[in-house]
Amino acid sequence: MKLKKYTRALILAWVAVLMASFACEALPTREPVTNAKEAILIVAFGTSVPEGEEAISAVTEAVKAANPGVEVRASYTSRIIMRKLAREQNKIIDEPAVALSRLAFEGYTDVAVLSTHMIPGAEYDDLKAVVDGFRMIGENAPKAGFRSIALSDPLMAAPGDFERMADAITATYEKEGKGEAVVLVGHGTHHFADSAYSALQMALWRKNPNFFIGTIEGIPAYDDVYPRLKASGARRVTLAPLMLVAGDHAHNDIAGSDEDSWKSMLESKGLKVTPILSGLGQNKYVQNLILDKLREARSSLTR
Repeated sequence: MKLKKYTRALILAWVAVLMASFACEALPTREPVTNAKEAILIVAFGTSVPEGEEAISAVTEAVKAANPGVEVRASYTSRIIMRKLAREQNKIIDEPAVALSRLAFEGYTDVAVLSTHMIPGAEYDDLKAVVDGFRMIGENAPKAGFRSIALSDPLMAAPGDFERMADAITATYEKEGKGEAVVLVGHGTHHFADSAYSALQMALWRKNPNFFIGTIEGIPAYDDVYPRLKASGARRVTLAPLMLVAGDHAHNDIAGSDEDSWKSMLESKGLKVTPILSGLGQNKYVQNLILDKLREARSSLTR
């Protein structure tokens, strides 16, 4: 109990410091809010690859089109990427805690936080902790926090999500899936949520045995995928990232020229490989899944 009280106090103090810092740099006083103001904060891992940024922009535009009149902003969870963008491109992107502090200071009362993460892994756990902190602020200091705040589920979190994602993938690669193998490679993680990739594989095989799921840092790994791919008798492979953005991992670990990339390893086995460097954020089917998650989150906001 004492630990919970300490954690609660620590979160409150941490968010209060963030908000105070914006009060100093933006406006001398925080204006009282009499009318409800809703905002949507899109949260992605982030990317420093221009082609990858196209996917995040595509999601942002889809969210704006589906929610006219609502303030929409974006933030990244990767501090490494944010620092690189600031250093190399002079581009400043807020992390979720900073972005939410700005919204609170500017008088927004109800915020839906849209996770674009594939699975409920460590990145999502960290995001949830931040959102819970702001929810705590709103409950204990209404004038400083939000009236309501909600966090969407990641794309693959509930049983039905795997079927819907499998439908989106098979619809996207319908032509390729008829005559050749389609291999989609996700990031993977040591977090227990890595099991989501295996669940997606089972959902895909129920629809088409020519689809294979792999990961860079988790399970199924390359050594799990190749034997099944070989047993299928496929000679041609369409290789694509199972990621929101086609960033550094897609260009190097999946479709790169180094001998340990998925493309190179598959080609070394005599397979004809066609890489597709397009993130799922640019996929209309997946955008619809993301919008569904957002609608669920917004439905829990105070009206």
